[in-house]
Amino acid sequence: CIISGPVRIKSGTRLMGQNWIEGKTEIGHGNVLYPGARLGGPPQDLGFDASNPEPGLVVGDENTFREGFTAHRGETEEPTRIGSNNFFMSNTHVGHDCQVRNNCTLASGAVLGGHVVVEDRVIIGGNTAVAQFVHIGMGAFLTGGYATSQGVPPWFMLTCTNTCGSLNLIGMRRNGMDKEDIARRKWVYKVLYRMNYSLKKARETLEEQAADPIVREYLDFLDASDKAICH
Repeated sequence: CIISGPVRIKSGTRLMGQNWIEGKTEIGHGNVLYPGARLGGPPQDLGFDASNPEPGLVVGDENTFREGFTAHRGETEEPTRIGSNNFFMSNTHVGHDCQVRNNCTLASGAVLGGHVVVEDRVIIGGNTAVAQFVHIGMGAFLTGGYATSQGVPPWFMLTCTNTCGSLNLIGMRRNGMDKEDIARRKWVYKVLYRMNYSLKKARETLEEQAADPIVREYLDFLDASDKAICH
């Protein structure tokens, strides 16, 4: 293993061999790095000074990083962040300035461009690409082999490139969501994708139900997204 720079690794984290950790990288408790995983490398940006270790990479606890995983340190004022209890399969990539929350799974070959936000409990299928600055909502499921350059709302399913063709019903049920909450999310999906509304008209319709916390969740997601949502 090679450890270079102001690196901090907390107790219980295992480096299984041939790992490279560099930059201002902090790794929490109980993580497992399989051979070939590399954390904290410089951003893939020709304008970045690779000798600058900051702002770094911050990793939480109990993550698994399989063979060939890479995560690059940030290049803005904040570090790249990976939360806890995530599973990154072989040859997955987290770009600079990404924010990956908790309990997410990235299947082999899935890649995140820079500045991507991935909320809790997201599943990204194998060889799926997420473009820079995209926001992926909680519980979303991205089918393998596709790509998105647009946001995926909470608990929706990416079924084709830039297309949310369904909801993640299995995920909602597995997470103990009750029938009433699922029904409300189905209604939001219908407003956004099945009523032939413009996004402006769909948003106005959702605003009429803004007191509902589930509807409010989707309105907040729209507000927080730097890009348009999938069609």
